[in-house]
Amino acid sequence: MLRNYFKTAIRNIWRNKAYSFINIVGFALGMACTILIMMWVNDELGFDKLNRNRDRIYRIICDWSRHEWEGFDGTPEPLGQKAVEEIPEIEGMFRIASVSREAFHYDDRTFYEDNGIISDPAIFKMLTLPFINGNIETAFNGPDNLIISETLAKKYFGNSNPVGKIISINGELKTVTGVFKDIPYNSHLQFTYMYSFKYLSQISSWGRGWGAFNYVTYIQVKDNSDLQFIGEKLTSIGKHYQSPQVIKGVTFRLQPYSKIYLDAKQYSRSFQRISDSSYVFIFSIIALFVLFIACINFMNLSTARSMNRSLEVGMRKTIGAQRSQLLRQFLVESILLAFIAHIIAMIIVELFLPTFNQIAGKNISTNYLDFPFILSLLGAVILTGVLAGLYPAIYLSGFKPIMVLRKYFTVGPKSILFRKILVVVQFSLSIILIISTFIISKQLNYVSNMKLGFDKDNVLYIPMEENIPAKYDVLKSNLLNDPSILAVTAQQYNFIEITYRNAGFKWEGMNPSRERQLDLIYSGIDYDYFETLKIPLVAGRNFSKEISADVGGAIILNEAAIKDMGLKDPVGKWFDFGDGTHVIIIGIAKDVHIRTLKEEIEPRVFYFADLSEATEGITLIKIDGSQTKRTIDHIKNVWENINSITPFEYNFLNEAYDNLYKSEIRTREIFNYFTFLAVVISTLGLFGLASFSAEKRIKEVGIRKVMGASVVEILYLLVKDFSKWIVLANLFAWPVAYVFGKKLLENYAYKTTIGLEVYLISGIFALFIAIVTVGYKSFRAAVSNPVKALRYE
Repeated sequence: MLRNYFKTAIRNIWRNKAYSFINIVGFALGMACTILIMMWVNDELGFDKLNRNRDRIYRIICDWSRHEWEGFDGTPEPLGQKAVEEIPEIEGMFRIASVSREAFHYDDRTFYEDNGIISDPAIFKMLTLPFINGNIETAFNGPDNLIISETLAKKYFGNSNPVGKIISINGELKTVTGVFKDIPYNSHLQFTYMYSFKYLSQISSWGRGWGAFNYVTYIQVKDNSDLQFIGEKLTSIGKHYQSPQVIKGVTFRLQPYSKIYLDAKQYSRSFQRISDSSYVFIFSIIALFVLFIACINFMNLSTARSMNRSLEVGMRKTIGAQRSQLLRQFLVESILLAFIAHIIAMIIVELFLPTFNQIAGKNISTNYLDFPFILSLLGAVILTGVLAGLYPAIYLSGFKPIMVLRKYFTVGPKSILFRKILVVVQFSLSIILIISTFIISKQLNYVSNMKLGFDKDNVLYIPMEENIPAKYDVLKSNLLNDPSILAVTAQQYNFIEITYRNAGFKWEGMNPSRERQLDLIYSGIDYDYFETLKIPLVAGRNFSKEISADVGGAIILNEAAIKDMGLKDPVGKWFDFGDGTHVIIIGIAKDVHIRTLKEEIEPRVFYFADLSEATEGITLIKIDGSQTKRTIDHIKNVWENINSITPFEYNFLNEAYDNLYKSEIRTREIFNYFTFLAVVISTLGLFGLASFSAEKRIKEVGIRKVMGASVVEILYLLVKDFSKWIVLANLFAWPVAYVFGKKLLENYAYKTTIGLEVYLISGIFALFIAIVTVGYKSFRAAVSNPVKALRYE
């Protein structure tokens, strides 16, 4: 019997090639979209699952409601060690501090490496990260010790053991004392080399006190530990050691290691790969939308052919076929179509997967030898086949043979209404996707074109590498010899990627009853900084070479800092960084968006920095945009005269800011692709319903033409019925899309407005697609020969 079902199903598919082609293509596109999205979702959910200790490892995060910290991952450097010493439930800890991009040089190989960290030896034990070469007990003993990944070892030393070899980093000699196995792709922590905290002690003691939340701390706890109690104990430790932020309200809590990757925060670090759980939810919904749209297509196209198959059902029932047998027959046909569609869908997936990986920034692959993967595909075939075919099977198998064979069979109004409801649902989902795509594009255009408050055009920057800090004055002088270079300045740290902050300050005019701690971002700069970036001063003056007291004795604050401090007439007042030394506020800089527009402008302090000893930073160069290539060649020559080993590298400031929105750009591109496919699939479904309507009303059209109706009148008659359903789909889609759009914009402190034009454009676009689709089929019906329709009347 089953063989007969398949045989009949194949015969029906082959007999109705056009119908089968439309049905299979729509099904295949929907399944391909769903498979790609679910592979992406599965990859997102698979992060940090390989670590055997993951259920007992937590990251310490903190909240500070008054300062709008929520889940901030920064902690004071001493907290982790004190936690191990004073909380018995904690078995171990490691801390991580980021390292800026550095220039590695060994023999004739010189490259920039930008995945470095400073950490503790326990990172290898807690993360079960294998140590390939070297002794983990001694690898972290010295400040000049370097531990590198397996890939980095092969890159510089080939197949030889690199332990004990000397490598130059930014002109300083480091000894390789260990090699660790490469970090897995699906780990939120990503680094290729590391130093010990002894290295940090060698370069600086700044920012290592209880008031500097610059370090990420992970702990490993005993089984069945009370996590809330540990969080409270961590907070009490902070209070005991007089952390200014904790005294003023910061509280610590624990975040499970396995949940870090999808808990995207604006505080993400350079050594972390971070995503957002909301995207997993959104794309899962999109996958369901697209699959549901494809299933609706199948229902509509199947029931549109109901009149053609009514005689078949009548004959089968007359010769003794039971309804259950017909039900199984139609379900087998549906599953067979789903199977064929799945094969085509997997071909589409394989062809599109490289492009999808490039768009999504992933490394997803299909493994057809993986039994769970094969099982899930077979399950999907059966599930989608049954879901899509169940209603048509019930509907078709329910025809009464006496009515069909006497040609009294008509399609009931309830059945027509149900199919129209399906079209409304289908187009509502498509319109939601169209509106969401518009909103994402509008937001990205908004952040791209929003005035940041400073000039980032025609500004490029080069790193402060090797000899550059010690010869910065020579570099600056030589660069300015070229008339196409308009200005040169510098800043400690790459302010686009790294933020250093501290709290616990005092100042003249401070409210003695103030409870909330002032938290400042540090910006060490050179002369000409504000002029180069065209950041205006709203009060006071700039740093001056003519005033020696400005070096170490003067600061400039931004407007956000002054507002937070509650100061009036701040210029000339003293400011204390917490060490008892007073510096003078000499100017107020206008608030500008130095960081991403996902964040509000934060209080910032500018001070003159001695760049001769800088270990990290950037030189900013304002150039004449009409002579870019020649100017870059000049900068390269100056660089090579000072740095003969370190490779020359430059970046444009405006491009660096565009890179801040990589994930959003990827999201928009994914939305664009899947929205387009959803619209295509919906159009196929509408085509099916138009076919059904035209087939049902073919005699009516014939009579109207005989009675003198024009083609335009008949076309209007057939199209207007569908148009009102698309309008209704808009009314259902708009409120849902509004909520969806608000969710998409939640991550931005500065966001575009969702105007009525977004909904109108999306609605008109959907209506246009519907009119074109239905109009094509209706036009063919309107121009057909009425004699053929009325021949047997």
